[in-house]
Amino acid sequence: MNALVVVLVLLLGVVLLSPFADRFGVPAPVALTLMGAVLALVPETPRELIEPDLVLPLFLPPLLFAAAQRSSRRDFTRNWKVLLALAVGLVAVTTAVVALIAQWVDPSLTLGAAVALGAIVSPPDPVAATSLAGRLGLPKRLVAVLEGEGLINDALALVIYTTAVSAALTDAFSLADAAGTLAVSVLVAPLVGIAVGWIGRTLISRLSDPRAEVGLSLLLPYAAYLGIEELHGSGVLAVVVAGLILGQGGSDAYTGAGFLAGGTVWRVLDWLIGGFAFGLVGYALVKVVLDPGVPTYGAGVAAAVCAAAIATRALFVLPLGWVAGRRMRRTSDGHGWRESVVVSWAGMRGVVTLATALALPMDFPGRPVVLFASIAVVVVTLVGQGLTLPWMVRALGVRSAEEELDEVGQARSVAAGAAMARLEELHADGRVDDGVVDLIRRRYARIVPDLREDLPEDVRQRMMDAGRVAGKLREAEQAAVLGLRSNGEVSAEAADRVLREIAARNLRDSWAAH
Repeated sequence: MNALVVVLVLLLGVVLLSPFADRFGVPAPVALTLMGAVLALVPETPRELIEPDLVLPLFLPPLLFAAAQRSSRRDFTRNWKVLLALAVGLVAVTTAVVALIAQWVDPSLTLGAAVALGAIVSPPDPVAATSLAGRLGLPKRLVAVLEGEGLINDALALVIYTTAVSAALTDAFSLADAAGTLAVSVLVAPLVGIAVGWIGRTLISRLSDPRAEVGLSLLLPYAAYLGIEELHGSGVLAVVVAGLILGQGGSDAYTGAGFLAGGTVWRVLDWLIGGFAFGLVGYALVKVVLDPGVPTYGAGVAAAVCAAAIATRALFVLPLGWVAGRRMRRTSDGHGWRESVVVSWAGMRGVVTLATALALPMDFPGRPVVLFASIAVVVVTLVGQGLTLPWMVRALGVRSAEEELDEVGQARSVAAGAAMARLEELHADGRVDDGVVDLIRRRYARIVPDLREDLPEDVRQRMMDAGRVAGKLREAEQAAVLGLRSNGEVSAEAADRVLREIAARNLRDSWAAH
């Protein structure tokens, strides 16, 4: 079985396994990791699917970019103290604690190797955090904190990792080099992200072709990541900043068709790449453990590092919940300690930890022990914490308030209200007659239920009846168009365009049913 076949099987697993995992309440990242582990046990499967040094450049940019586009600059501004503490303070503290514990358990580890191990296991996985946070129904501000931490915590960890690996290989540590790398990451990387985001938005606004708009948006995260990596800075920060710019202020640059198509493409791509990354984690874990070059005598170090990483996060986050103000200390029912417990337990390691561990040079001192301990942290946190986190959230009762769950309806009502206000202005100026105004009001009432209250009862009933009849008519439309395509009477492109138009009408009518 060659590598391409295994990749295809993993992608099929994402498509087929994820819906079943959601149905049975199992976190999809955990299920996909286990699937990859089982696949790695199949005889004659290749040792590596992707070169270790390509894992981060291939997967991290689109995943971070997609998450950043969904995020809000307002949330970053509101939670900047908490995010700074988690992404910088907690990463630094975890690295130091893990390094000290690892060297205490195994004195043969050099300081550089111990620090590298600490940097490898210190950042929680951004993909796991965003994947789980969204589906657990957590309070909005808690999701913002977990996603924000996952987006930026790799920057400092990768700087420490690079410096520690260089020091371990050369037996020399340059504080000036480390400070310079950190300065590039903190100062230059956001500037590169701003430049890429602004240039991307400008180009998209001038393309006026949905295919080109979406294609360019797919290239932007790699441009930001590779651009700053050439300067030995943090590609993570550059991608996040570019994603925030395009996500928050770039939607008006797209044409209507480009915006809709881009949203669909990015959701599917984010889902596929994220799922494949977790399958790759499980696959690589088993292959590394089965490698005779990985010693089991590192079990003591692995156990100590796992305990140190989990305990350090808990001891750091729980007090933070009391000093970070109402954003972290109090939920709607006032149980701030529950939020802190969830944040402390949501520290799953994954793609970044595995990729950086596998990327260690073969002549790195203590590489087998560092590799084995890193794998153990991924398994324990991703599977152990990932499986128990949904139960913990339910047991603690950390859930979104009802007003947070109705944001879609709120946004829809505000948008319709603005449209109605503009309609009244046009009507008052005499540019729209009464008949057109009445027709447009009824169309908006189908989308926003609140507007139906202004309509007579008989009109509302006729709208509901018309919606049911329209559903049956659309079924007939779809069957007829599919028949034309299957008989070769129209091209597939023409048929698909009409089918998309029918689906769009169906989506608009489905909103009216809620």
